[in-house]
Amino acid sequence: MKEGKMLSSFLKNLFVSVFWGVLLLSGNEKTPAADLSPYWLGPSDLVLAPDGRTLWTACLDSSELLRIETGFDTVQQRILLPASPTGLALSKDGSRLFVTCDPAVQTMLPSHPAPTVPNPVLLCLETETGNVLWTAECGEGARSPVLSPDERSVYLCARFSNRVEIVDLTRESPRVVHEIPMTREPFACAVTPDGKTLVVSNLLINEKTQDEFFIVGKVALIDTRTRETEYVDFPNGTINIRGVCVSPDGKFAYVLHSMGSYAIPTGQVVGGWINMNAISFINLQTREREGTLNLDHFTFAAANPWGIDCSADGKWLVLTHSGTMDVSVIERLAMHTHFESGLAPFPAMGATPDHAEDLLPTQKRVFTSGRGPRAVRIGTETEENGTVRTYAYVANYFSDSIDRILVCANPFNTGRTIELGRKLPVWNQERLGEMLFNDGQICLEQWQSCATCHPDARSDALNWDLLNDGSGNPKSTKSMLYAHRTAPAMAVGVRKDAELAVRKGIEMIHFTMPKEEDARAIDAYLSALEARRAPILREAERDPALKEAIERGRRLFFGPKTQCASCHTGEYFTDRRLHDVGTATIHEPRPFDTPTLRECWRTAPYLHDGRYVTIFELLKDGRHGFTAALSDDELSALEAFVLSL
Repeated sequence: MKEGKMLSSFLKNLFVSVFWGVLLLSGNEKTPAADLSPYWLGPSDLVLAPDGRTLWTACLDSSELLRIETGFDTVQQRILLPASPTGLALSKDGSRLFVTCDPAVQTMLPSHPAPTVPNPVLLCLETETGNVLWTAECGEGARSPVLSPDERSVYLCARFSNRVEIVDLTRESPRVVHEIPMTREPFACAVTPDGKTLVVSNLLINEKTQDEFFIVGKVALIDTRTRETEYVDFPNGTINIRGVCVSPDGKFAYVLHSMGSYAIPTGQVVGGWINMNAISFINLQTREREGTLNLDHFTFAAANPWGIDCSADGKWLVLTHSGTMDVSVIERLAMHTHFESGLAPFPAMGATPDHAEDLLPTQKRVFTSGRGPRAVRIGTETEENGTVRTYAYVANYFSDSIDRILVCANPFNTGRTIELGRKLPVWNQERLGEMLFNDGQICLEQWQSCATCHPDARSDALNWDLLNDGSGNPKSTKSMLYAHRTAPAMAVGVRKDAELAVRKGIEMIHFTMPKEEDARAIDAYLSALEARRAPILREAERDPALKEAIERGRRLFFGPKTQCASCHTGEYFTDRRLHDVGTATIHEPRPFDTPTLRECWRTAPYLHDGRYVTIFELLKDGRHGFTAALSDDELSALEAFVLSL
């Protein structure tokens, strides 16, 4: 059996190498780190010192910051942080490190270090000593800090507060001085070399989806002087907008994302029928999206593109495919030239980029040694003979390792893998399930993972026609939070429980036969999920009027006037029964399962078909429940309470 698996893997890799130019690992000699941790770490972000000799690594799961000497490929220092680090930025002289930390991050680590801060923060550390120089509180889900070129400000994404925040570094006690609203869940940002424009990716859409067939993701361009925002629309079906970088000349921004074919039934997956993976580039002079190119190869897709970096000379782009254990090395200028030629070797089958497979001549895919490649940073090294070589460092989130990839016309993995913790970290079932949930290799041709439609095991905010309850009735993607505790599953309860839904999802969405041990691990991961604190609760701590409104909404919710609690009852605010509440169309089955209201601040648009963007609209226009007699003030209070759950 073992030999058969090895032969199958070898033949697959050989096929991919011959037909698609994927370059396989070379050597793969691993250097053990000193003082290996007894648990997994979860490297999630990287930053290189100006001289390229020191690599700082943020470990999300162990709440640590690691200092690595690239010449020795070993961990030299470990710094325990007050909460899970969610992003890094380094000063030009390498003396100060800026780290966003989020105490609400949930990991599957049984002994996750307890946070020592109540709210997300931005830390400034002195790199020589590791001492914290100052701390500034930030919005919910703070991540992806970026230092302005003049080093007077740090920009960061407050993901769940739906805003970009600006921290003023010129103050004696730096703090957030400006908040710029975003569309939904800002995930990453990059600033132009002249400091005039901040480019921000928004992970999800914020639109109604019922009967909508043109739904676009948006990337924000912020004028850092006026703090005015303009949005660049991305192709129809764009979701999961993550990695972003800017070319050294400041002319282009490059953005990674998925593209969902939500308007067609999910009857197959081959050829990108359900999801594709893409890179888009924005012309920062015209402020328009200039093009979108498919990252997938026709039978070997590139699920879940995540991190991206551009070399200092502007020649190379290196980006990670977190679901497929590989990275793409792209000749940047050649990509633009080839795009302008208009060549498209293969037709696209679902969501359509401007040119399907147009990257083939300029894109080389290189396997990583570990699972979940996410963060990437490019640097240079000068050899003894004076030769300057370009390398990409890639953090393998699930394998606790960093790969070193030579970036050139024929790139390859050097085999010098930096082990950050144990060579083979011992996972529990929950961690194994988390890895599988994010793994595109569970899908035929690797087009998607479970996390493509359920980022962080929540919702992608699109409607999909899944065929498990007939066709022609697309429904909103449901969050997986508490699905295993609130059977039945699916909007109309077509699966008796979430366990069955997991197995049928692998079979009917990924089009592979589920292994029972894998399905059980995914069950364990989803069962372990807990709700994140609602952002409105933190706002209420500083706003007495909002706090009072939440309390009024609570009384309305549980009172006889609305009778909300007659169906939304118990710990998870669901009676786990089916009800015909009059919201189905003539094409849809009925009745509907009562959904949990926990963490519904995160699950817009609302109702089974996404017809309302806000809870207020649902209560007023949808007349959901006994709300017709409520005033707008009462409806707002009820909305505030529901958003606090």
